[in-house]
Amino acid sequence: MKNTFYAFMILLSIKSFAQDFTGSAIYKTDMKMELKMDSTETSANQMDMIQEQLRFAMQKDFELTFNKTESNWRELEKLDKPAVASGMNVQIQIVGNGGGSDGLLYKNTKTKKSLESTDAFGKLFLVADELEPVEWEMTSETKQIGKYTCYKAISKREVTETVFSDVNGESEEKKEKRMQTTTVWYTPEIPVNHGPERYWGLPGLILEVSNGRRIMICTQVVLNPEKPVTIEIPSKGKKVDGEEYEAIMKEHAEKMNKMYGGGKKKGQHSSFEIRIGG
Repeated sequence: MKNTFYAFMILLSIKSFAQDFTGSAIYKTDMKMELKMDSTETSANQMDMIQEQLRFAMQKDFELTFNKTESNWRELEKLDKPAVASGMNVQIQIVGNGGGSDGLLYKNTKTKKSLESTDAFGKLFLVADELEPVEWEMTSETKQIGKYTCYKAISKREVTETVFSDVNGESEEKKEKRMQTTTVWYTPEIPVNHGPERYWGLPGLILEVSNGRRIMICTQVVLNPEKPVTIEIPSKGKKVDGEEYEAIMKEHAEKMNKMYGGGKKKGQHSSFEIRIGG
């Protein structure tokens, strides 16, 4: 009965729009960062400053433009940059997810393909990949986001985090698995199966995403704007597939870990840990 209701609701929504239906949506993102450093080397004040800088670096604005089957996801330019705390040698660099002025993620929900042009560590990559299917558990729970009635959907999957640590000059890498629960809110009033970043596959535009560590919230939607929406297919960068790109990111993370820990000699008490993934 529930599935029949959803199908009927979707059909009604789809019939109310023309085939050339287009739109754009603005999202704000935020993320919790996990960074552990030796308390004997870093004061509580310094740690708070670093955590705040990392959080600020992840607070970004993105735009999703879309038609019935294709979408673009790109970061909007941010004029203010995080300041480095006085007396601290800290550099913050965030990569991936269509970030940066050259970043552009293209998704096609009909062919189930994606293509992303992304600037990582000063190099431009063109990442060709499949759109990973998501097993959504759809619920009848609703809430209002702006003027749209949204429905809650949940997905659960096992994710692997790579932990790079340096203790007393010894580098170590380990994998940690955990279950990640993602909660999204989508609206059938905008009948496209798009969403922010790589989220997709629901009978309506996804307006909010939360997975416990990251949240993305839509703050503005414009449907059928006066200026025609043009969906771009990225073509710049060294072409790699998803697995090749992950291997490149892993190698760079290892280099960063050695760089941060490389200044200590064996026997000196120090520790540094970076978590990526999930």
